[in-house]
Amino acid sequence: MKSKIIIILIIFIVILSISIYMVYSYRKNIYDYQETTRTYEAYYNKQILGTELISIINRTIDINQKNNIPKDSEGLYIENDNNSIKIYINFKYDDEYRIVEMEKISNNGTDNFRKIYSSANFKCTDISYHNKTKTVRALTFTET
Repeated sequence: MKSKIIIILIIFIVILSISIYMVYSYRKNIYDYQETTRTYEAYYNKQILGTELISIINRTIDINQKNNIPKDSEGLYIENDNNSIKIYINFKYDDEYRIVEMEKISNNGTDNFRKIYSSANFKCTDISYHNKTKTVRALTFTET
């Protein structure tokens, strides 16, 4: 009789431990997503240098890799409705702007970007969110 009670208690403790761990992991993921969103929101309407922009791009690529976001045939991240993040940069060419994705800058080499745009000013002009999770979906930086 005692062994049955001990087995039932052990099973109960194991189930309780697994449940607590799952709730903790879920809440930690939500907190991490919210923290990432707050970090990116801090750049909205803020003037930054090209060196800081390349750091943001590198951090975003790391986040997408950690979240296992797939890429298309051109090497661009495929947006999902959950946790993908894209960065678009509007570069000024004469009197018009051209949009370039962060992956293209990364593929061409961040050192090249640093050499040319390290002292250039950029401003985050747009931020959009995922409908499902309300986390940051995309940021647009414009060269000023």
